[in-house]
Amino acid sequence: MTNDMTVGKPVSSILKMALPVMLGNLFQQFYSMADTMIVGRCLGRNALAAVGATSSIYSLILWFSTGCTGGFAIILAQKFGAGRYDALRKKLALSILLSSAITVIVTFFSLLSLGGILRLMHTPSEILPDAESYIFIILAGLFATIAYNMSASVLRAMGDGKTPLYFLILTSFLNIFLDLMFIQVFHMGTGGAAAATVLSQAVSALLCVLYMRSHFPILHLRRDDWKQTAADAADMLRLGLPMGLMGAVTASGIIILQFAINSFGTAAVAAYTSAARVEQVFEQILGAFSVTMSNYCGQNYGAGKTDRIRKGVRQSWLLMFAAAVLFILIVETAGGFILGQFLSQKDASVISMATEYLRIVALFLPAFGTIMIFRSSIQGMGNASVPMLNGIIESACRALWTLYLIRFGTFHQLCLVNPTAWTIASVILIIIYRRHMRKLTQISQISS
Repeated sequence: MTNDMTVGKPVSSILKMALPVMLGNLFQQFYSMADTMIVGRCLGRNALAAVGATSSIYSLILWFSTGCTGGFAIILAQKFGAGRYDALRKKLALSILLSSAITVIVTFFSLLSLGGILRLMHTPSEILPDAESYIFIILAGLFATIAYNMSASVLRAMGDGKTPLYFLILTSFLNIFLDLMFIQVFHMGTGGAAAATVLSQAVSALLCVLYMRSHFPILHLRRDDWKQTAADAADMLRLGLPMGLMGAVTASGIIILQFAINSFGTAAVAAYTSAARVEQVFEQILGAFSVTMSNYCGQNYGAGKTDRIRKGVRQSWLLMFAAAVLFILIVETAGGFILGQFLSQKDASVISMATEYLRIVALFLPAFGTIMIFRSSIQGMGNASVPMLNGIIESACRALWTLYLIRFGTFHQLCLVNPTAWTIASVILIIIYRRHMRKLTQISQISS
């Protein structure tokens, strides 16, 4: 069932999309949280640190790939909003072809360079074998993750945020079952946790594809839809590639940060791993506004409704801010208890460091949410270069902080890396968005 976001109350359209996406993001994050909690409690602190030490590598590759597919989905949303269903199908076929090519290329080169990257990041020697075992399987199964994200993005571009959620809920429980079976029964170690994640995401992708085939006649591809030209591909990559590069640039800053964390030792890596998993849950929920606003602005931009875009962005920001304040309260009241669930033995030093990190980061979640809303809104209106440059600035802030941390820094200062980057990037984005909207208003007034 499609959802036309160009009509009705903006806040209703936003919530109708955002709430299922929030829950969907939460359950997708639950994959990695389940891996982390089960690994930490069943295999110990070193195994937990091994999983955490590889998360930045996976983020780099995943954010590039899903950034590209997210850009493709924005174009689909624009075609759907404009009612151009023939063009929609051709763009969908091209999205599948380009996503497949990206998957093959990224998987090949990431597996080829994996060992060298882990050593370059100064991964502690005692966790290196477990880290290699985990990330190798995750990257080898990258096709499953990209296939799910692409198919879910297509459904959301049509305004259907509920169906991907239902499938994620189902396969999240499957992931927990497989985690326990592979680790406890088959004794596969960290590799078992990775295999459980890949298999679960493959099931999610398959269910999404089967659902689209049976419920979305306007997406049924014909032979002519597969006939593409270089100009068609260039047009899709014009938006998709900058978004992918933006994700890669942002993730590269996290890789540099991971390098600094590794230099503080295994205890710091374990603390950051557990705290970052909780942080990422909040980020993924707030990230639902990114997916929602890219599709909302894409549809309304295609329909030429500038005023509706402005009103929707304002209302989504207010919703985001309320959610961020709630998360701050949760961390302040129950953060220590939540973090204690990640370790089999209550390691006081690790819990203390993790709690300090999470409390500081939580205070700046409104800045993170601001980035998600304004960056995706600008992207949804067809401008990918400005958000990419903003992502470069965000990563540069992380890199400068990290260079200092490696030589002179403390763990407390490490806790301020993301908040600093988010604050600077969010202020810049607000200024850019306001200028962009004034320009669009002037254009619409001239054309009318």
